[in-house]
Amino acid sequence: MEKKSPLPLNNAIANKKKEQLCSKESLVKILRWHFRYPDFRGMQLEAIQAVLSGRDCFCLMPTGGGKSMCYQIPALAKTGIVLVVCPLIALMENQVMALKEKGIAAEFLSSTKTADAKNKIHEDLDSGKPSIRLLYVTPELIATPGFMSKLKKIYSRGLLSLIAIDEAHCISSWGHDFRPSYRKLSTLRSHLPDVPILALTATAVPNIFEAGMLFYILPFFRVQKDVVDSLQMQNALMLKTSFNRPNIYYEVRYKDLLEDAYADLSDTLKSMGDVCVIIYCLERSMCDDLSAHLSQSGISCAAYHAGLNNKMRTSVLDDWISSKTKVVVATVAFGYVFPFNFCIFLQFMLALLVVDIYCILYLKML
Repeated sequence: MEKKSPLPLNNAIANKKKEQLCSKESLVKILRWHFRYPDFRGMQLEAIQAVLSGRDCFCLMPTGGGKSMCYQIPALAKTGIVLVVCPLIALMENQVMALKEKGIAAEFLSSTKTADAKNKIHEDLDSGKPSIRLLYVTPELIATPGFMSKLKKIYSRGLLSLIAIDEAHCISSWGHDFRPSYRKLSTLRSHLPDVPILALTATAVPNIFEAGMLFYILPFFRVQKDVVDSLQMQNALMLKTSFNRPNIYYEVRYKDLLEDAYADLSDTLKSMGDVCVIIYCLERSMCDDLSAHLSQSGISCAAYHAGLNNKMRTSVLDDWISSKTKVVVATVAFGYVFPFNFCIFLQFMLALLVVDIYCILYLKML
């Protein structure tokens, strides 16, 4: 007589464990223990519970809305490795450094790593029980056959728990920051079919007026569908957080009405006191030019863009984090996790608009 399968009982146990894993109470405990936040914000909890239950999720949150919690909490709640795809090396370095300071095992692989450092990471990934909980990589690395082979081995051992795609709008050719390397992420689903995918972005807004910003007049409504289709996301939970931010103040100044836009900006910066500032420009040359003008006005300032070598970019970033430098003038590709209570963003030149303006945005972290 054939023995009956115990699967129904095992499934019941598995479902109970999954419910406990996804419960708000257990997740809030992790949040408070590791990050010292009292509770989740916006739709963080919904996104976390979705991916922990094995469901794909598309999550649209404003900058500073806490997107990183949506994959960092699952990494701590469930065994295995969370793979985080990120286009910015500076952002990867910052997040990994912050996680390590909290005692969380995180690493990143990029061209800035030494051969010895890379070897140690690969040795850990190949071990029976890897200690790494979050692994940050660039989309270019995933496109290489060698690393994809490594991922498939990790997957075959049941050690890959989630794939998080940060800045997911880069996948879409309709987005303002399209990167061809992101398109190659479409192979992740076929190679790693059972791993939930979390796509995160702050710019795939179906209606730009809903975001309250008119910085870029582009067909954003196509971006969301493009991301979901390209990643072959299945029955994805679609989450969208409001872009109405009570901790943000906007001010727009028309440069044509100013006697000297550089002097006005310089005076504005000097009046702000001891705060960290990022000034965004559309071109590297404008970053260098504006940084030079501000430095001549006695403002501690440095340019940051892809035209600088890795050593220089790291030096600028370190000086800004340690408050040695007050102002960073960067291209719009620069993203960062801010360790400060107050941050000022200035968009100095918006060439995509008919009117030449600059915007002041005050952000107070709540």
